[in-house]
Amino acid sequence: MQTVMPSSAQERRRHERFPQVLEIHARSLLSGRTAGALPKEFEGRIHNLSNGGICILSSTPLQADTFVTCNLPVLDIPVSIPTIMQVRWTTKQGNKSRSYISGLQFVA
Repeated sequence: MQTVMPSSAQERRRHERFPQVLEIHARSLLSGRTAGALPKEFEGRIHNLSNGGICILSSTPLQADTFVTCNLPVLDIPVSIPTIMQVRWTTKQGNKSRSYISGLQFVA
C-alpha cells in the first residue's frame, strides 16, 4: 500500500476550503503601520472560503498584517455579514497582469 504525503500547503491549512465566486467591497483600516494614511477601499472576488478566512482575487496588492473590513454576501438573499479580517499574505498572479491573490483570516 502506497502512502500519499500531504503537500506543505495542505499541512498548514486548519480548515477545509470551499470554492466560491462572490464579489466583495472592502476597506483597509488604519493601524500602527498605516498611521497617517487614509483607509483604502478596494473591490475583490472571493476565490474560496473556510471557517478560518477567505482567499480573494483583486487588482490591489494588500499589505500583510493589515486589517480590513467588508460585508460578506450571502447567496440568494439580500443580506451581507459585516466582518473584520487580517491580511495574512498577498501574491501577484502572473508576470504581466495586475492581479493579486490574498489570504485573509477572520478576527475573532
